Amino acid sequence: MKTLFKMLALSGAAALLAFGTSWIIYMPNSAERGVWRLATVGIVIDLTPLTATLYSETRHSCLKDLVFPAHLKLVELAEGAVVTVDNDQLILSVDGSLDARHFDKIDALPQACTDPIPSTATPHDVFTAVWTAMDDHYAFFDLHNVNWADRKALIPAPETQMSDDELTQGLLDMMEGIDDGHVHFGSDAIGFDSPSQRPAWIPADGSITRQSLFDTALNAAATPLTKAEGAEVYFGLRPDGIGYIMVREMDVTVPFGGNSTDAMAGVFEKVLAELSNAKALLIDVRYNPGGSDTVSFGIASHFTAKSIDVFSKTTKNGDTQTDPFTAVLHPFDTTAEDRPTVVMTSRLTGSAAEIFTMAMREIPNVVILGEPTSGGLSDVMGFVLPNDWRLGLSNQTYLSMDGALFESIGVPVDVAVDYDTSAYQSGQDPVMDAAIAHLIAGILN
Repeated sequence: MKTLFKMLALSGAAALLAFGTSWIIYMPNSAERGVWRLATVGIVIDLTPLTATLYSETRHSCLKDLVFPAHLKLVELAEGAVVTVDNDQLILSVDGSLDARHFDKIDALPQACTDPIPSTATPHDVFTAVWTAMDDHYAFFDLHNVNWADRKALIPAPETQMSDDELTQGLLDMMEGIDDGHVHFGSDAIGFDSPSQRPAWIPADGSITRQSLFDTALNAAATPLTKAEGAEVYFGLRPDGIGYIMVREMDVTVPFGGNSTDAMAGVFEKVLAELSNAKALLIDVRYNPGGSDTVSFGIASHFTAKSIDVFSKTTKNGDTQTDPFTAVLHPFDTTAEDRPTVVMTSRLTGSAAEIFTMAMREIPNVVILGEPTSGGLSDVMGFVLPNDWRLGLSNQTYLSMDGALFESIGVPVDVAVDYDTSAYQSGQDPVMDAAIAHLIAGILN
C-alpha cells in the first residue's frame, strides 16, 4: 500500500510539473500581455502571465466580469477561444461566433476599472448603466421608433429605493417599444425580462406555450422520432417518404478540443444517413430560440457543394458602423444534400435559428414556409450591471446578400402559411400539414 501511495504521489508530482511546464509554454507572450480594449468599445481584457480578466465597460462604469487562468492552450481546448496578435491588434476568435473580435492595446487599465465597487448599487446606478450601454451600443432605436435620449428622464433620483420587481418594471418602462428579444436584463437568480412582445397568435392566457407547440409538432410528425446523440435534434421517416427533422435549439455537445460547427455537422451527418431513404426533407425550426451561429452553419453545410456567401454584418461603432464581415457557408463535403427540402419557421424562430434560415434561403432546392422569423439576428453584446445583474443588447446589423435588412421584420418566407390560434389550442398543426402537402406535390411532379 505504501508503494502505491508513493507511486501516486510521484505521478501527481509529474502531472503538476507537466502542467506547470505547459503553462510556461502557453502563457500569454510579450506581444499578447497588456490591456486591450474592444475596437468598438464595451470590453476590456487585462492579460498577465497568470490571469486573464475581462471587464464590462461603458461611459458610466467599468465592472469586472470574468477572471480565468491565462493558460491559452487550455482555454482554446476547453472553451474554443483563440487569441492571436496581428498588426498591433489582439484578435479573439470564440467558438459559437462566426466573426472574430478585434482589440486595440491601451496604456493601462482605465481608472473606472480600478475604482472600488460600492457595496450596494442604487436604482439610479443601474438605470444609468443600462441607459448608457444602450445609448453607446444599441443599433436599432430608429427601427423601433424610439427616442432613447428622451428615456434618460426616466432614470430615478439618486436617493430612490426600489424592490427588484419595481426595478424590473422601471427598466421595462424605459425600454417600451423595443420589440427585440436580444434586449434583456436580470440574473440567473431572479430570471431575465425583455421588452419584446409575443407573437400576435399566441394568447396571454397561457393556452399556447413553446412546450405545447413542440408537443403538437412531434405528434403531427406522424412517425416515431429518434433523438440524435449530443444535440436536441429529433428525426423520423414518415410513411409518405418525407424525412422529418426537428431542431429544437442551436446547441450541441462539443468534444474537448473540438468546435461546434464540426460537432453539429457530425451529428447531422448521422441524421441524414438514417433518413437516406427519404424522398424529401422537412426541417422544423419554428420554435427554436437560437444558440450558436456556428451550430447553424454545421447543419446548413450539408446543403451546398461549394462555399457560398450568405449574409454580411456590421457592428455599431459610435455613430458609424464597422466594415462589413461576410459570412461564408462552407460545404460539409462535395456531395451536397439535394433532395427537395422545406424549412418551417415562425415568429418564435429566433437568433441563431434565423441565421440558419438566412443560410438555407440561399440554397436553390430549399423552400422557407410558414411565417417570418422573430427578427432578432444580432449577436448579443453583454454587460455587467452595478447590482450584478446582466444586460444584453443588439449591436450588429445583418444584411442578406441582396442588401435586405430583416431585423425586427424577420427573415421572409417563400410560402406563407398563417398560424391559427384556435387550431393550435386544439392540438392541430396546419403549418405542418401545408409543408407536407407542398413536399408531396413536389415529389409527385
